[in-house]
Amino acid sequence: MQCSHCNVNMWYNERISKCKNSSSPRFNLCRGDGKVEFPLLQNPPKLLQQLLFDQNTADGKNYQQNIRTYNIMIGSLLPMPRKEPKFAQLYIFETENEVQNRINTMSHHNEIEAHIVSRLGQMLDENNVHAKSFRMARDRLADSQVHNVRLKLIAGREKDGRTYNVPIVSKVVALIAGDIDANSKRDIIVETQNGQLQRIHELHCRYLGLQYPLLFPYGEDEYRPDILHHDTLSGKKRKRNCLTMKEWFAYRLQCRPNEAQSLLHSRKLFQQFVVEGYTMVESERLSYIINNQKKLRVDKFCSLQDSLDAGTTKGLSKGKRVILPSTFVGNPRYMDQLYFHGIAICSHVGFPNLFITLTCNPNCPEIYRLLTPLNLKATDRPDFISQVFKPYKESPTGKSTCM
Repeated sequence: MQCSHCNVNMWYNERISKCKNSSSPRFNLCRGDGKVEFPLLQNPPKLLQQLLFDQNTADGKNYQQNIRTYNIMIGSLLPMPRKEPKFAQLYIFETENEVQNRINTMSHHNEIEAHIVSRLGQMLDENNVHAKSFRMARDRLADSQVHNVRLKLIAGREKDGRTYNVPIVSKVVALIAGDIDANSKRDIIVETQNGQLQRIHELHCRYLGLQYPLLFPYGEDEYRPDILHHDTLSGKKRKRNCLTMKEWFAYRLQCRPNEAQSLLHSRKLFQQFVVEGYTMVESERLSYIINNQKKLRVDKFCSLQDSLDAGTTKGLSKGKRVILPSTFVGNPRYMDQLYFHGIAICSHVGFPNLFITLTCNPNCPEIYRLLTPLNLKATDRPDFISQVFKPYKESPTGKSTCM
C-alpha cells in the first residue's frame, strides 16, 4: 500500500484504523497523518552513489564492508603538543599528508584504501558545509598567530525547518579568538589546546550532519526542537504543535520513490544511525519526564509532603529523585503494569499451558521480495525485519498485552 500524503510504501497492517478494512487506508507512521513535513534527502554526490550501489567493483565492496570506519574519520581542531593529529584535526593540520594521517589513526588500517579516503575527502570538500568550515578555520590559523581559536556552531535558525535545511557557511560558523560570554547561548563543538572537548547536544541541528558525514554528505540541517507541524497554521488546536524527535526519525526511515536512498542503503552505518536514533528518542523522553515531574506526579508529591509534615524522619526513602511513569517502557512501573494485566487475564480465562516463542525468518517471501531488487541482505535493513515481524506477531489474535 502507498500513503496518500507522500507515496511511501506501507504495510496494510500499519494503517491507523486496524479494526476496519479499507481500500484506501490512512497511515500516520510516515508523516503523522500529514502533520510532518521536512525536506527530502538529495541525491548523493556521484562518487558516493557509485560506492554505495555498485557491488561489482573492488572499491564498492571495500567501502560497503568498511563504511563505519570511513565515516568516523572526522576531534579537536589542533592536536595537543607532541601528539599525532586525529580525525577533524586532519582538516587543518598538515594537509599535504592528510590521507595517510587519517589512515594511520585507525587500528585496522590495512582494510582501508588510501585512494578511497582521498576521493571521499575531496568530495566532502566540494559539497559538505562542515568540511568547508574546517578548511576556513585552517586558513584563518595559517594567516594569523592566534593560539586560542574556537569553532562555534550557531544553534538558532531563522529559516523554516520544514522547507529549508541547506546551510550557508558564513551563517553557520564563526571563528572567535579570546573568551566567549559564558551567559550567551552557544554550542561548542571543539575548543583547541585545552585537552578537553565540550559536548554538542544531540538536539543541535548540526549534530547528525557532523556525526554522519557520509549519510548527509551536504551537511544539511536535520532535527531541531522548534520545527512546527505542517497543519499548525490551519487553525486546528493541538496540545503539541512542534515536531518530536520520534516523528522526525519515523519520517526519515521511510522509503520514498522521489527521495535519495543513500541513507537506507548504508548498511552497518544505517544500523548505527538507527540505534543512535533510538537512544536520542529515549533521551528526549527522559528529559521531558525530568522537566515535568510536577505535571506527572502532583498527587504523589502531595502525599510525600504530608508524610514529611507528619514527622516521619525517613521521608527520603518514600520517594525517588526522578519518577518514571508506567508509560515509560522498561521501568519497574511498566513491568508491574504488564504483570497485573497478565494476572487479570489469567483470572478470567485461566492460566496458560503453552509458552510460545515467535521468531522472524529473514528468508521469508516478503523480506526476500523487497530486498533482492535492492541488492541488500536482511541484516542490512533491520527496519524491514521489524515491519514484517510485527503483523505476524499480532495476527490473527490482534495486539496482545503480553507480547
